[in-house]
Amino acid sequence: MRAMTATMSDNLSHSNDLQPTIMCPHVQANRVRRALTSLFVFLIAIAVANTALAQRKPKTEEDDRYKPRPVKLKTKDGVTLRAFYFPSEKGKNAITVLFVHEWQGQSSPYVPLIAALRSAGCAVLVPDYRGHGGSMEYIDVTGKPQKFDVSRMSKVDVQNIIRIDLEKAKGFLKEENNAENLNLNALVVVGVREGCILASHWASIDWSFPSVGSIKQSQDVKALVLISPEKQLKGLPIEPPLRDPNILQLPIMIVAGQTSPEAKDAERIGRRIEGAKKRAGGGTVSGFESLMIDTSLTGPSLVSNEPKVIPAIVDFITKSVPINDEENPWIER
Repeated sequence: MRAMTATMSDNLSHSNDLQPTIMCPHVQANRVRRALTSLFVFLIAIAVANTALAQRKPKTEEDDRYKPRPVKLKTKDGVTLRAFYFPSEKGKNAITVLFVHEWQGQSSPYVPLIAALRSAGCAVLVPDYRGHGGSMEYIDVTGKPQKFDVSRMSKVDVQNIIRIDLEKAKGFLKEENNAENLNLNALVVVGVREGCILASHWASIDWSFPSVGSIKQSQDVKALVLISPEKQLKGLPIEPPLRDPNILQLPIMIVAGQTSPEAKDAERIGRRIEGAKKRAGGGTVSGFESLMIDTSLTGPSLVSNEPKVIPAIVDFITKSVPINDEENPWIER
């Protein structure tokens, strides 16, 4: 572990050596992105190593199957998405978590939450959607590679993230499901800030496809976690999917800081969800949890720096999505 810590210090010192006065901005940005990616992978390695040491499990021949790994997802419109996949040793009994980060964010700040979910037996996929993190390139109509400019991305791009990127992420999870490495029928979607909008809209789409006979097409999302939810993204509001009866039947958790910029929206959304569930339950509210922390922290800072947040999210997910023969059984797709 000392060697790993020393390596981390070296990585951080190298990233501090970047000198903006002697290099072009785009070169500097590329180097910073590479440094952040390396640091993210390294931090995950530390988290996994610590978990393994704590559990004191003997090494087996199948250990490689359960190692976190980066994956590349090629979308139908020519975008290569970077994602990080964290398998579970529970196989078909593993709750599956799809993590949707905030706008102009990426997956790296969420190492502690991801490690905690994995320790609880969840399989976790964390994609960087188009224009963010390691998913910056696309192929234009002439067949040439181009880079996204997030400042110029529009509502159309947001809709493509929902309908193409997140659906591609689910396609990867479907393959893992059929390999008996996770249970896609027990899928939880976690969104952060603007990622709550993306997650909610995609969950609503997921529930819009009914099964055909004995063939299950979709309806896999079984719970939502909305962290510091924003009201809208590029003109796309969060409200419509949260009025969808299919979504309102799901367990939903809202987490926000009481004095954060998103506090009022989080409270308003929470009241609406709680009211709808109360009406549906004949005066009884079930499947809803609101965690308002006494802080102004938001998004990744809230997750990383408030000690109550991660245990509460893990507890909500593991209790809300049981897996057995009657509830959320594994189904080959």
